Amino acid sequence: QISSSGDLRLKASRHPVVEKFTGRQKFVANDLFIAKNKKQVLITGPNMAGKSTVMRQVAIAAILCQIGAQVPAESASLPLFDKIFTRVGASDDLSRGLSTFMVEMTETAHILRNASSNSLVLLDEVGRGTSTQDGLAIASAVLEELSTSIGAYTFFATHYHELVPFSEKLTSVQTMHTKVNRQGDEIFFTHLLSSGASASSFGV
Repeated sequence: QISSSGDLRLKASRHPVVEKFTGRQKFVANDLFIAKNKKQVLITGPNMAGKSTVMRQVAIAAILCQIGAQVPAESASLPLFDKIFTRVGASDDLSRGLSTFMVEMTETAHILRNASSNSLVLLDEVGRGTSTQDGLAIASAVLEELSTSIGAYTFFATHYHELVPFSEKLTSVQTMHTKVNRQGDEIFFTHLLSSGASASSFGV
């Protein structure tokens, strides 16, 4: 249903395409609650832990809800979005003379110019197309703009753990992570979204 309060609630939300390949029993459903005063979600966690899947299933739920179709969740209450923006993946556009980084920046700039407080924005690893220092600066600026000036419903996945202390200064941002269990030298992906920041990227 369409939320009158502006909050976003999904219970046992699923990604129907991923679930088709993994099987209903193996797919891990997630609950999501985004309050209207905490509209930006910073998601940390290692590769393959499910950050991108969670963001995509929110977009699918939003689209299906607004066209009156069944939503892949036990229950769903979502705001009415005026636009949905995504900045996902990394690819160049050689025919237009655009590098991977330039494509990323062009698409990000388009989002910042056109998103409103009633938009849904999905950003996956903004700033990865350049150096770590420059990428972190870009990601910080984008998150701050979405939080303080635009106020869009935002899911922002990142490997920049430095964004976590930065986000604490932004009152409308909440941190979440895809939970990983570690036993000795082995790690196990739970694909569960939990509150707080990830302890490590487990890259090394």
